[in-house]
Amino acid sequence: MTETNERISPGSPSDKTAFSDATEALRAFVDAAAIYTYVVDFETDEILMVNDFYANNLGVAKSRMEGHKCWEFVSGEGRCDFCHRDLDLDGNGHFDPGPFTAEAYDPTLGIWGKWTWQGTTWTDGRWAHIVTVVDISEEKMLREELSHLAYYDRRMNIPNRARIEKDIAERASGNYCLIAFDYISLRYINDAYGRMLVDALLDSVIEWIRSFGLHGFEIYRVDSDEFCMLFDNADIMSASGLADRLHERFQEPWEVRMGSEATSVSCRVAVCVVDGRLGFSGPEDLLAIVERTLAISKETQSVAVYDRSMDSAIKRDLAIEVSLKNCVHEGMVGFDVYFQPIVDPYAEKWVGLEALCRWDSPEFGRIPPLVFIHIAEQIGVINKIGYWVLDTAISICSELGLDRHEQFFLDVNLSPSQLSDETLINKVLLSLQKHKFPARCLSLEVTESQDLDNAGYTHTTIERLKSLEIKVALDDFGTGYSNFNNLRNLPVRILKTEKQFIDNIVTDDYQKFLSKVLVELAHEADMKLIAEGVETPEQMRELLINKTDYFQGYLFAKPLTESQLADNAIRFAEKDPIFARVKEEISLHG
Repeated sequence: MTETNERISPGSPSDKTAFSDATEALRAFVDAAAIYTYVVDFETDEILMVNDFYANNLGVAKSRMEGHKCWEFVSGEGRCDFCHRDLDLDGNGHFDPGPFTAEAYDPTLGIWGKWTWQGTTWTDGRWAHIVTVVDISEEKMLREELSHLAYYDRRMNIPNRARIEKDIAERASGNYCLIAFDYISLRYINDAYGRMLVDALLDSVIEWIRSFGLHGFEIYRVDSDEFCMLFDNADIMSASGLADRLHERFQEPWEVRMGSEATSVSCRVAVCVVDGRLGFSGPEDLLAIVERTLAISKETQSVAVYDRSMDSAIKRDLAIEVSLKNCVHEGMVGFDVYFQPIVDPYAEKWVGLEALCRWDSPEFGRIPPLVFIHIAEQIGVINKIGYWVLDTAISICSELGLDRHEQFFLDVNLSPSQLSDETLINKVLLSLQKHKFPARCLSLEVTESQDLDNAGYTHTTIERLKSLEIKVALDDFGTGYSNFNNLRNLPVRILKTEKQFIDNIVTDDYQKFLSKVLVELAHEADMKLIAEGVETPEQMRELLINKTDYFQGYLFAKPLTESQLADNAIRFAEKDPIFARVKEEISLHG
């Protein structure tokens, strides 16, 4: 590498001959290349040599190009935007031979090119660069098409979730506001009017938002029903005002036009505002917070603004979600199965158990079942938890030999997603076979909120379970009304009532009457009824008067660990003295 700017030129005739020969040899080599190639003097920007491929595609004679400034042909603007000169000098102004590469558009050739500059010493000793340009226009177009497919919603041609994650990640300052809205009843509109009208509604809403004439924002389709607007350099007050406007507009019907026809539809939305200046660990963290804030909007039916007062609570919920997911995928860390006895007041002993899932998070301690089960449903791990509880409970009861008691049954809850899982039957049978546990001793519990009246897969699954001698119990019976008129047709044999039906049964005549009606309904349909939440002898007395079949509650035992259950296994064989005392009281008081 030389550090002088002094030009070296040929001197003697022999030097000139050698210079000419070397130049012609180089020209022959350059002309043989089927890519755009030229050699430029580093100091003067004059083209020393250009190949036929470049000149022919540009439509200019080589003699017209050689000896002229390169920028006359590369950009025509006095200096090309991707000139090599700035790249070729290091901090001391010394010549750096490179090579350097870059992608740029050449307006004179009309192509996207991959440019390469390679420093060299010209045949006369001066500094020069050999510049080659490979046409990547098709590759560039293909990349842009793939990028569009990756970052844009195909139906609406607006940026998607992947794009907003990328855009948020590039906003290091956090100086932005995000408005999100989620269509609450879009599915029902789709069922009633069809997909085409839903698409027309979505288009009309986006068009309405863009008609505001706002600047510095983009609209994204984050999910099928969820959209976000990302505003740069926006303050929370302005964003909240726009969110209010959006929420208020959805209080009125939308007129959707499809061709010459117009249809008026009502569609509520949840709307939230999130201030990017609060700071988030990344796009996934932010969008997860958006989901939680939208849920608050749905509950309150108002615009939810994510502020510092909300920050710690929601971030704790998200951290619990991460902890739950990790624990499930790392071998059910912190999970355990507890058992609450189900008693027969006529045999006066324990006859069954309900398996209850408990979770101690390594980071947060004991999390209530209502909390972690809801999270598990949201993040898609509820089936894994459910099947683990099923297998663990069967294993423990089998090891304790509880299935040897004639009336014994183990009650295990099924989630709605398990009930619709086509592998449910096989997984249940596998657990029964693995632990040599009789199918007649297993009861699977579903909730009344699940649609048990339909003739679809759920009904078929329950009928299949019954054919295997597996009992099916209906939990929360009486909390809904859809099944009262069709009780005989429900594919279940055990009904369970909620604690709320007996809390005030001793003092409330209406609850006494309602409890009696529920028992009579169950018996009329040839079913057994379990009363949950029995906590006092007085409650048990009223239930005995109503001829309730089974009891479950703290009066007999709180949920037991495996070791506590083993210590109390004798109670499946021996009578509990509490029954004798209560029955005696009933006989005394009539």
